[in-house]
Order: sequence, then C-alpha cells, then structure tokens
Amino acid sequence: MIDIREGDFLVVGSDSYPVKAVEEWTKANWNSYAFKHMATVTASTTRNPSVASGKRGTQAENLTGLSITPLDPVTQEIRERLALEGPHRLLETFIADSSGFVHVIIEDLKQ
Repeated sequence: MIDIREGDFLVVGSDSYPVKAVEEWTKANWNSYAFKHMATVTASTTRNPSVASGKRGTQAENLTGLSITPLDPVTQEIRERLALEGPHRLLETFIADSSGFVHVIIEDLKQ
C-alpha cells in the first residue's frame, strides 16, 4: 500500500491539505489503463518527522509525482463510516501504485 498516513499533507498545486484518513481501496475494479485516464491531477505528500515515527530527528518521507483523481467532496456515508467530524469541508481522492489503490480523505481548511 502507498505510504500515506493520517497527519501527512497532500500537496496539490500550491495548496496543502491535511490527510484525515487513508484506507486501502479494495472495491476498485479499475485496471491501470483506466485509472491513468481518471488520475489527471499531480500531487505530492509531505510528512512531519514526528508523525513518521513519534521520534524527533527522523527523516520525513515525502512522495512526489503522484497521479491522483480530482478532489471531490465526500458523501455523508463516508463521513459516517469513517467517523469523521469537523467544521471544514472534506474531500476525497484515489491514488494508485503497483501495490494497489488507496482512498485518501483530506480536509479543505480554506472553506
């Protein structure tokens, strides 16, 4: 599974979004060809070293050049299933690599 964790930041263009939840997406029946056509946005991640291991001084693990699906608002069903609450708008995206798909929920702090 792609190494993205709650507490990381997903960077899309000049915007940075805190990651609220990540789950392996086993419901996907997309082949890699179809996913490449849907994943039209490029993103990267940043990780605070303290989030990486709970220890100070640990090297941050940043991912670059990720192809993701466009950011979409999450449904109420997803909010309830993942027990996500908060005053800010939640968005979702899907990311894939050779190991599979992940469903990433981020928080839009600008709203």
